[in-house]
Amino acid sequence: METSVEYESIDDYPQKVQQGIYTYLKDSAQAGQNMALEEVPEDRGTLRKSLAQFVPQERDGSIVWGIGGQPHAAPMEYGTDPYWAPIKPLVEWAERVAGDPGLGYYVQWKIAQEGIDAQPYLRPGAEIQEEWLKSHDVRTYIEDEL
Repeated sequence: METSVEYESIDDYPQKVQQGIYTYLKDSAQAGQNMALEEVPEDRGTLRKSLAQFVPQERDGSIVWGIGGQPHAAPMEYGTDPYWAPIKPLVEWAERVAGDPGLGYYVQWKIAQEGIDAQPYLRPGAEIQEEWLKSHDVRTYIEDEL
């Protein structure tokens, strides 16, 4: 799962102008990622570690940041509809946080009834990134390169 800010091709711009724009976009992405790191839900820290390792980078004409390869990233960000969650991870979680594996069965039942509540962390990061872009002038970055 990744968040990106897309821009039109700047290939025809002089190299230093391109570098200023890339730096501007990477700084905005870093601001977004920093907020996401503050908001990310944490149990074992796998989402936080994945987010921290996926530093903002240029890829196929976009500056991207996000979570790499974590299957629980989207359910944590967006929540889920009710479903029967696998019991083993829930029992392991219950033992870890409460010392009571029985809690895992209750949580499984609750998820089957209500789903998982969204715990947004990427979207708040993207919102901060948008605010950052509106409050910083790309011309400053370009001038710094010239």
